Amino acid sequence: MNRNFALLLVTSVVLAACGNSAVTEKDTSTATEFSDNSVDQDLDGDGWSVALGDCDDANDDVHPDAIEECNGLDDNCNDVVDEGFGDSDGDGQADCEDAEECDGVDNDGDGEVDEGFPDEDNDGIADCLGREECDGIDNDGDGEVDEDFDYDGDGYTECGSETTPADCDDSDPDVYPGAEEIDGDLVDNDCDSLVDEGDWVGDEVYISEVMANPDNVDDGAGEWFEVYNASDDTLILNGMVISSTVDADYHIVTADDLLLVEPGGYFVFARSDNPFENGGLENVGYAYGESINLSNEVDGIVIQADGLVLDTVTWDDGATFPDPNGASMSLDPSYLDPIENDNGDWWCEARQQWATASDRGSPGIQNQYCWPTAIASYDRENSSLYTCDTLYLDGASSSDPTGEALIYTWELTSAPAASLLTTSDIEEPTDASPVLVPDEPGTYVFTLTVDNGTESSAPSTLSLVITERPFNNDPTPDPGDDETASASADCTAISYGAGGYDCDACSDYDFNLDGSASDDPDGDWVDDPSWVILSGDASITDEDTWTPTVTVVGPDGEYGVTNSETVQVELTVTD
Repeated sequence: MNRNFALLLVTSVVLAACGNSAVTEKDTSTATEFSDNSVDQDLDGDGWSVALGDCDDANDDVHPDAIEECNGLDDNCNDVVDEGFGDSDGDGQADCEDAEECDGVDNDGDGEVDEGFPDEDNDGIADCLGREECDGIDNDGDGEVDEDFDYDGDGYTECGSETTPADCDDSDPDVYPGAEEIDGDLVDNDCDSLVDEGDWVGDEVYISEVMANPDNVDDGAGEWFEVYNASDDTLILNGMVISSTVDADYHIVTADDLLLVEPGGYFVFARSDNPFENGGLENVGYAYGESINLSNEVDGIVIQADGLVLDTVTWDDGATFPDPNGASMSLDPSYLDPIENDNGDWWCEARQQWATASDRGSPGIQNQYCWPTAIASYDRENSSLYTCDTLYLDGASSSDPTGEALIYTWELTSAPAASLLTTSDIEEPTDASPVLVPDEPGTYVFTLTVDNGTESSAPSTLSLVITERPFNNDPTPDPGDDETASASADCTAISYGAGGYDCDACSDYDFNLDGSASDDPDGDWVDDPSWVILSGDASITDEDTWTPTVTVVGPDGEYGVTNSETVQVELTVTD
């Protein structure tokens, strides 16, 4: 740069009057005049001067004709920096020059948001912006996991984490993983998906019916099985494990509601709970879906709870178990037992339909009996259970599944030690309703067996406790009304004109007596009739029955004279 300087001499004259003298002072100073013609020069050699619009004549990459680059400079001197380049966060600084900040924005335009900032839960949101969620992860990076999500304050949240199990009821501080299970409260206190576990002993529930081979619908929709609650408690089936013995399929019973089976009740597990798919089965308690498949040939079902095997039933393609098509395998109700149901001899093919045009079975209710069934009971209305009172036995509720007539056989299998009674003392022991008069207080045990002419039932047992009757009035014997009879004897004159006659004796005469009208004021059964002749010339037969015969010896005949024979007979009865 060339500079020109000019010196200008300035003379200042100051006149002052002070007497006759005059002083003249001379002061000199310099002034610089600046002259710059560089705007017309191209100092950086890029062909552009400042005057021509070069906004940085010290940088030959910057001039009005330059191509704008993303470098934080106004390369083309249009007063705009990095125009045409992305500014993702809109802060006026191009992405290429912008630094990433933890603000939920892609500040540097690399397609990533808040990269380089911690993301503890790997959800793509940096901790600085993350909101804590109930997911077992420290979403906001504050060192705490699921803070503010333990609503009941028991130290567990409903979501849990890799190291802490979830709370199954975050509204109850007494329910959490590891809590003590409270028996019988129908609550999963310790959050292990089992309710009241520990109550199981292993013989409360067993399998009573299996439909492995339906006919009206496909096996995949129509298979089911039934269990029976033999305990005195209502049982909860949630958490039970069902498995197949052949292919080891298994299923854990899980449901939002409690699955309950009452004492003596039945519960049906099925592939499907849709009656339009499963063959009209409407009382399904739980549908296990496709996780269990039952083979039609050889297979079995295992049910477990709390680590205990409750029951197993295995069928064998007809070797001992029935092998029906379109009917269930049905356990005879006489053998409802987890041991007895292992025996195929106690199973039969179901005969009844559970719905119109359905396959055969009795899902959810007691099975039909497979064979004749004896039911020993007694007439409670007319039997006092006192000694010396008539005991009316009753087997009329016995039945046969095919409707055949039954033959009854009653036995007295046990009586008090002082009793003299045996089976022979049962009156009409082959009737449905025979009678017996207990003679001593104590326990009497009867058995009843019925037969349909082909098969016999299992014995049915009846135990009755007889007590001493607190009263007893004597029975009233009734030998019947007095009877009379008359007869004549033939007489022959001894000789002509002698006046004497020889007469035959009168014929013997039979009187048929009847003491069946005897009774007892207490209503007791009157028995053991005993007839004796007190006086008169007579004999008696069948004297220990209600209808004996008394034969009166005919008196000697005497002409013109009426002779008579009076006989007295006594009847004694017992109650």
